[in-house]
Amino acid sequence: MRWLINGGLLLVLLMVLGIQADEDLVVAPGPEGDPEDDEVVEEEAEYDMYNNTQINVCNNVADGVFLPYVGNCSMYIECENNTIKEMGSCLDLEGASKMCDNPPCDLAYDPVLQLCTYADVVQCLPSCESFQLSSFCYDNTCTKYVLCYYGKPVLRQCQDGLQYNNRTDRCDFPEYVDCVANDCSATFQPEDIIYLASKASCSKYFVCSDGYPWKQECAPGLAYNPTLRLCDFAKNVNCSIDAAARNIMPYSRSPLRRADIKCPNVGVYFYPHKFRRDAYYYCVDGSGVTLDCTPGLHYDPKVEECRRPEYVGA
Repeated sequence: MRWLINGGLLLVLLMVLGIQADEDLVVAPGPEGDPEDDEVVEEEAEYDMYNNTQINVCNNVADGVFLPYVGNCSMYIECENNTIKEMGSCLDLEGASKMCDNPPCDLAYDPVLQLCTYADVVQCLPSCESFQLSSFCYDNTCTKYVLCYYGKPVLRQCQDGLQYNNRTDRCDFPEYVDCVANDCSATFQPEDIIYLASKASCSKYFVCSDGYPWKQECAPGLAYNPTLRLCDFAKNVNCSIDAAARNIMPYSRSPLRRADIKCPNVGVYFYPHKFRRDAYYYCVDGSGVTLDCTPGLHYDPKVEECRRPEYVGA
């Protein structure tokens, strides 16, 4: 009889704790509109990576640079004056049929060579896998990346001079990333070749040709001199870069941590963490995870991204 009483008390205790746990969950704001009208909610919550977003994919991209189109390897995006000039397809270009012995054939856009060619020689952007959290760099940009969860790609942008680090899946300080793609101009004139100093190493630099930065390394004991645009004796170069090694696990290799909030059933949302300034919640169609900022950064709900603490809320 005693074990029945104890068992009943234990059951009541578990129910009370469960109710308290549910009450501790913060209900995240849902999509605007009439919640009784499912069609309205679906329409307003639908996420368009290129149009229905505050992030401009062509912002800070050199004129004449073509970007790959996420989800379709044969498509491309042409940027001009920091806006989308055209979304096109290699299959629709004049002369595309001449590339095929037996048309139609499989053509794709190569973001490195900035041209359309055969799909089997192009390294296409990764695709978002279902039920997995991951991210990948958006080609020819240093600040933009694609965050994936539940198979849905979401365009993201780093702030305040921070750059996307594909080794950690998040925004990071430039000295740990060393990306110069934003400063490369897509031009075919030899006299317009651009030399750029590395942000992570005094002995490394980049040569921009046809819109792509090719990494170069000075001989041992020399450092790159941006004024002379050549390798020089280290004593003649004012460079003091010190990027210490860190141990930050990428999202794709870390166990998922469920968000302790109730996410909206439809749509993509980002919310500040309830207790931590260096973390936030990422919700996709009712499922949520907790993500960490790079050490030294804080989440800013105004831009929905991690940034330097002094800029948060600005």
